[in-house]
Amino acid sequence: MRDLFVSLSVCTCLLAHVSGCSSDPPPAPAAAPAKPITKPAGEALVGYDLRRLRPRDEETLAAMFDRLRAQALAEGKRVAVLFSADWCEPCRELEQELGNRHPAAEIGDVRFLELKEEDWSAAARMDEFNELRRRWVGQTGSYPLLMLLDDEGKPREEMKQAIERLEAAKIEPTLAHWLADTRPKSAT
Repeated sequence: MRDLFVSLSVCTCLLAHVSGCSSDPPPAPAAAPAKPITKPAGEALVGYDLRRLRPRDEETLAAMFDRLRAQALAEGKRVAVLFSADWCEPCRELEQELGNRHPAAEIGDVRFLELKEEDWSAAARMDEFNELRRRWVGQTGSYPLLMLLDDEGKPREEMKQAIERLEAAKIEPTLAHWLADTRPKSAT
């Protein structure tokens, strides 16, 4: 696993592609350079806490999501939900970032609940997938959709909004910076 994180150019690329990444596969963009992470002396790096929700015969997607969200909250974690697809280039770039490691202070308090289109379409359960997505947005079929939720399960901030807000604040819009910047002040 590489100790890299998404650079400003990759995040900006993600923002530009998010609105254009629909159910039709886009052409692959040129690879963006990644920037090495600066690790504070003595601070251990951790991986993103990522849970992929796959179809199970005995449980609906809504019930599974609600159970895993409640479990994360009980463990003191904030919850982010990610809708993605294997054919989506920005999704693959984001997935590469989710394989990286960062200081626990930046990312350790967030659990990602990931839903891949292919898992649910293969099981002929896209209706559940789309219904869960409609809890937060009306549009289906565009990817990636990455949203940080509040404790009640309502959208706190979506990735595109975070990029714009961080850029306006002159903060490099990386996933790790977004998570660190949205941490409740009492948790720092």
